Amino acid sequence: MRRLAGGILAVVLLFGAAGAQAPESRIWQGIFTADQAARGKDTYTTVCLRCHAADLSGVTGPALTGDRFFSSWGGEPVDRLWLKIRDQMPPNFGTIIDLKAKLDVVAYILQSNGFPAGPSELIVGADDLTNAQILKKGQQAAVQNFSLVQTVGCLAKGDGNTWKLARTAEPLSTREDTPSVQALQSAATRPLGARTFVLQSAVPFSPDAHVGEKMEARGLVYIDPVDSRITLTSLKPTGANCQ
Repeated sequence: MRRLAGGILAVVLLFGAAGAQAPESRIWQGIFTADQAARGKDTYTTVCLRCHAADLSGVTGPALTGDRFFSSWGGEPVDRLWLKIRDQMPPNFGTIIDLKAKLDVVAYILQSNGFPAGPSELIVGADDLTNAQILKKGQQAAVQNFSLVQTVGCLAKGDGNTWKLARTAEPLSTREDTPSVQALQSAATRPLGARTFVLQSAVPFSPDAHVGEKMEARGLVYIDPVDSRITLTSLKPTGANCQ
């Protein structure tokens, strides 16, 4: 009887695990409001349409929807799209748009790509800008070993001649082995985390000069319960410290 009960429990646990679904990524929970996206559409129609078309399919500027959008921005935090629009759009037309209106345009672009509205507006400095990744429905932000990632953490000396990144945020997949100016700005405001990574190939980045600073790190990641490492392609100060 005890063996039978154990077998039933194992089956229940197996089916429970199989039926369990991964939590929905933050961007699919709604990070902007419908009203905000509507305002963004008005601004887009006035300022952005001439380069990106009424349906966002692109004219002289790139498409902001569909495959082109996801190939450019997929897997990236919303902050990367926001900083691009904040700092470089619209180009050369002498049009001045305030930051709030530009963020409304971000909301409209997200809505146009099928992302749902939620109860709260997306605001400048919001955690959702740096924490919400642009992912397709059902896609998980999984980071596989030996993939190229970006993260932030506090630079510290390790044992011997080693270096480590403490209080590190969860690594995010990236396609760029060094950060742009906008990405480095985003890293400065990204919250720290609880991980620690040993840094491989740190010496070329002059780590002695940045002990205790909040750093943006990129490289090939290896995550193991007892040995997590990043083989660096980039290690740059964000301009913030970890005090």
